[in-house]
Amino acid sequence: MHLKAIYQKKMQPRLDELKEEIDALRQKADEAETRLELEYYTLLDELQARFETASQKFQRLTQANEDDWEDFKSEFETIWDSLRELVKSVTSP
Repeated sequence: MHLKAIYQKKMQPRLDELKEEIDALRQKADEAETRLELEYYTLLDELQARFETASQKFQRLTQANEDDWEDFKSEFETIWDSLRELVKSVTSP
């Protein structure tokens, strides 16, 4: 199996898991007190936007040829790291 395929197989479940986390946070925001809702929804909107960017970069990576996919991997990992940090900041007490 090529490195690209191995990487895709590793990262797709992580993207799926992150989407589930964002959906759970949105559910939590729906149940939050009114005062916190605006703050939560603002963060969730940012999370959703970053997730969409990460998904698009990952899609480009999956469609890239064997010579170019490493460039997309680097871009994706930068976005992935910032997205994970934002999720941690939202979920931290």
